[in-house]
Amino acid sequence: MTAFLIVGAQGKWKIKLSHEGVIAAAFITGQLYAQAGETFSFVGDMSGGLSQAIQTSFGSAGNFGAGAVAILMCILLYGLKPSKFRNGLFALMLPSMFTAAGGIFDTITHLISNLTGTVVA
Repeated sequence: MTAFLIVGAQGKWKIKLSHEGVIAAAFITGQLYAQAGETFSFVGDMSGGLSQAIQTSFGSAGNFGAGAVAILMCILLYGLKPSKFRNGLFALMLPSMFTAAGGIFDTITHLISNLTGTVVA
């Protein structure tokens, strides 16, 4: 999936991903990284560090939870001018953030986890 994401984002050979395609491929790749465990745990560490930095940067005045950070990341993905590199990087971290956020976000990651687990197994 990582090779598919990189080649598709660059648009080389016959694989060409749009900006939305990069987001979807990176989200699924991030979910597979989370399922892989120790080898690819750096993605979870990156998203956890980013989430903590956002939550603590507002001090005691702001009480931002993991759900607010997940929504902020989604707004950044779809609100800023499209960039395949940035979109891919943010989407790689989204599964870890969605799991930490819980609720409907966690339901999305569990659904994709079950689908990818069924395909991989």
